Amino acid sequence: MRNRANDLLAAVSLADLAFLCLMLPHSFAVFDLFGKNFTFRYFYFMYKQHLAALANWASAVAIWLILAVSIERFEVIRSPLRSRSYWKKSQRSLLFIFIVSATGLLTMYHHFEYDCQLAFFCNNTQIYYYCYSAGKTSHPVSWDLSSGTVEPSTFRRYYIRIMTVFNAVLVVFVPILVVILLNALLIRQLQMTDRLIASTENSTCHGMLTNQHKQKRRVTITVVAIASCFALTQGPSAVMSLWELLIGYSTDDHFLFTIMSISNTLVITGKTINFFLFCLSSAHFRRKCLTIFFRKFPQLSQTSFGRRLSSRPSELNFRGSLQSLQSRGASLNRTNSNKSGSLKPDGSTKKKYFSQLQPLKETSSCST
Repeated sequence: MRNRANDLLAAVSLADLAFLCLMLPHSFAVFDLFGKNFTFRYFYFMYKQHLAALANWASAVAIWLILAVSIERFEVIRSPLRSRSYWKKSQRSLLFIFIVSATGLLTMYHHFEYDCQLAFFCNNTQIYYYCYSAGKTSHPVSWDLSSGTVEPSTFRRYYIRIMTVFNAVLVVFVPILVVILLNALLIRQLQMTDRLIASTENSTCHGMLTNQHKQKRRVTITVVAIASCFALTQGPSAVMSLWELLIGYSTDDHFLFTIMSISNTLVITGKTINFFLFCLSSAHFRRKCLTIFFRKFPQLSQTSFGRRLSSRPSELNFRGSLQSLQSRGASLNRTNSNKSGSLKPDGSTKKKYFSQLQPLKETSSCST
């Protein structure tokens, strides 16, 4: 079904997919096959900072899109007719361009947040990478600390500090608070809609309202799940970013390094879960997955569990179609009964009809 929420959720999936692709080089560097390869290490160290900046950009785009889809679902639940109007292509393009541009400006500082240098050892057979934060007052010129210190420019230092705070507030903290508030309002609005549907049980439009409400409820549950996952997985990384800026930590502090690793793992896990939540919320996607899975492993489809899974979608579709047919039949019966009741003349109508004809009959007899 084409609507604003589905378009935004599809954009969230694309942004998360771009984030995961940009994180692949960091994951490859952990394995000895890549990590000890000189060519891989050279190009990885050369572009590591920019890859991280692009990954943060994709993450920020996904976060703002989640905020946008939460606002959209709240507007649809509050104003049901909004779901029938599909936005114009220009509106959709302007929204996406604004989100991509604004988040790009907020995360641009990551490209020059650190002063990094490559160091070659063992007759240029081994390569290492050293980085120093440019947001500090001074840092060593080289890795061996033999060339003194360097002071980044005041503009660059304050720009990095200010943008770090803005990034943490506008990309993580504010979206988390707004999403939590919108989710609470969404759940409250759904409860009110449930009571409204229950009050129209004997109405002719009950079946139509129920089907529309089921569709909105399914999309809303998906949005709430994605937004809740976002709030739980993105918050720790923002806290650690502010910790690094305001307090700082030593690279030898293994405890804080472990916490940073856990927060990064939560971010990646959240992006992956978002993709699966959006895909698994589609009944068509689930049916296709089951078909492909049972085609790959036909012996599992013969088990009781496999037969139950394969028969469930068709059973649900049959029940849904049967309920819709019953509701349509009931509404048609009510309509026909109302029409027949309105066409059938009552006693007063008959009496009035003959009283109007009697004078004509008397007149004709007198004339003869």
